[in-house]
Amino acid sequence: MRTMMAILTGAALLAGCGGGSEPAPAPAASQTPLVLSDTQKRIVDLPKRLQDGVMLRAIRDAGLECQTVTELTRVETRADRIRWRVVCDNTEPYVVEITPEGTAQIRSRT
Repeated sequence: MRTMMAILTGAALLAGCGGGSEPAPAPAASQTPLVLSDTQKRIVDLPKRLQDGVMLRAIRDAGLECQTVTELTRVETRADRIRWRVVCDNTEPYVVEITPEGTAQIRSRT
């Protein structure tokens, strides 16, 4: 858990470094819970390439195979967890949920 928090914090700090990349598109209102935690807000506000890195690290930290994120799509929020559908290496689909505390929970869709 500490590792994930460090990764998420590091990614959030990197987001402030500029780089000219375009921001992630805002999710539809039905995809956003009423109140996001600071950690969740930081992840949502990251540029896409940094979101890819957060998801890649979360999947690898869970002991699952992923060499590169080839597709990242924000999906419906459940309760207080924001969720993404992540495809690794054009084959392995996962759902990554981020809790308000910043913990990533991965569900394999194979």
